Amino acid sequence: MHTEPSTVHAMIAALPILAVLVLMVVWRRSAAVAGSVGLAISVLVAVTVFAPTADAELGAGATLVGAGVEAVFTAATILWIIFGALCLFHLQERTGGFDRLREAIASISGNRRVVAILIAWFFALFAEGAAGFGTAVALAAPFLVGFGFKPVQAVVITLIGHSVGVSFGAVGTPVVAQSQLVEFSGLALGQSAASFHVLLGWVM
Repeated sequence: MHTEPSTVHAMIAALPILAVLVLMVVWRRSAAVAGSVGLAISVLVAVTVFAPTADAELGAGATLVGAGVEAVFTAATILWIIFGALCLFHLQERTGGFDRLREAIASISGNRRVVAILIAWFFALFAEGAAGFGTAVALAAPFLVGFGFKPVQAVVITLIGHSVGVSFGAVGTPVVAQSQLVEFSGLALGQSAASFHVLLGWVM
């Protein structure tokens, strides 16, 4: 059976991600160990598979430097979001904000399912629309933990709750970016996404 080169490259590019998943989920290794192995595999794949096919004027060294700079920038962005979320979490914890929030939501309903919907759906969607880039999960999950949910439950529930709003992202960033790449306007893309939300959003 003949396999297209692009398919082979895609499969090879997925090896670092697969290695991280296997190490963390199957072998229960720490994120630091899994990430280090994934990084090593990524560098090996970049040098042996993708660098030779890059622009000859760049070379393997420039390719690795560019990828490294992009990786540092992406990691710094994520850490900056997490840092802000942790600051907010500790501020709420030390000032008693969680207690007041718990009392306010308890006055609406004592049902844990209702609490999950209010925080993981409505609050997370608001945070996604206002900030995006993972902020919704970073802010809503600690709230759920403060209400007695297990950390893994809180993260999973929040990921499900805010997933619908990702297509619009922070103040419509994905829609704006797509409108620059395709022949459709931002309004047309937004209307199409909204139609899918109406049809499938209730499943979430």
